[in-house]
Amino acid sequence: MSLVRKKNQNSGYLQMGNKVLRIVLHNLLGFFAGYGLFVPRKSNNSNVPLKVLVLSPGEIPTTQLYLHGRLAMRFHENVHYVDTLKTRPQEISLDDDSMIVIVRNIPRCWLLWIKNRRQQLTSVVYLMDDDIPSALRAKELAFDYAIKTAWRYALSRRLLGQVCSEIWLSTPELIQRYAASSPRLVEPEFVVPHSLSGGTTIVYFYHGTWAHRMEIKWLVPIIRRIQKNHPNSWFEIIGTDQVKDLFRNIPRVRVVHPMPWKDYLAYAGTVKYHIGLAPCFDSDFNRARSHSKVFDITRLGAAGIYSNVTPYKEKVVHGKTGFLCTNDQDKWVAALTMLLRDQELRTSLYLGARDWCSKSTVLH
Repeated sequence: MSLVRKKNQNSGYLQMGNKVLRIVLHNLLGFFAGYGLFVPRKSNNSNVPLKVLVLSPGEIPTTQLYLHGRLAMRFHENVHYVDTLKTRPQEISLDDDSMIVIVRNIPRCWLLWIKNRRQQLTSVVYLMDDDIPSALRAKELAFDYAIKTAWRYALSRRLLGQVCSEIWLSTPELIQRYAASSPRLVEPEFVVPHSLSGGTTIVYFYHGTWAHRMEIKWLVPIIRRIQKNHPNSWFEIIGTDQVKDLFRNIPRVRVVHPMPWKDYLAYAGTVKYHIGLAPCFDSDFNRARSHSKVFDITRLGAAGIYSNVTPYKEKVVHGKTGFLCTNDQDKWVAALTMLLRDQELRTSLYLGARDWCSKSTVLH
């Protein structure tokens, strides 16, 4: 057996073993904590909430994209955001007739704190913008990320059911999957856009995390071809050494180290962007994702190229608010080349997307 064949065979065994391990762990966690999304056991009381306490694991995009504008319109200054990773429950005072919103995940100590004060609250809402209960089955997620996500959810699942009265989910797909939990659809909002980009150097970018590692690897040959043929272009991507190694020998590639959401917003506001990429493979987990990348790209003043799959094909109008491309590398090269060469087309797509974003959500 040749060395290459043996290596491929070993790789196949490893992938199969990883898949089996994911299934086993998913079933074990499900056996002890319960399967799928929890069903809220509490009901909203009849009182009108006077204040809102948002419990979020740090300053993350989810909190801003789904809550800031929505809650500010209704409650104005009576919204308090708490970083549950840096703050202890004992440091928080809770007013009667308050509403609590839990974002994605929360430590058990906070859930116990809520449980002991549940009578003071009008409602407790759980906001989820990914298919967290199925994270371990999602092969596109790195194993360490998937197990951490699944473990955190398993630890809190039963308590979430005991204290929550309502669930907010980010996509129609999630609503359909977890209809038994009677969720409410809460889609992402558009953030104030960045100024329209100019200049002779063209910057195109992909700002995805390592959770999208399959798409990042898929982009490598596309970026290599583009950078070879367009000497006035720069490509920017977010990542650590793993991403640097993938793009190491490609000229004019800027790898930006991951940073907190607040710092990212400040940094991105200093760069003139022209084209944003949103590749997305058609998978069970990805079909439950939201279209927030449309907002991200448009906010930075760029025209977008999106995979022609859910969630983008339902939101982007090809040629008017962005480009929709099948996941064929040649077609992505052609679309990128067209936009790199045509400033008027870039501007038209950006303005069309900005108009759609402004009308589809609340500006704040």
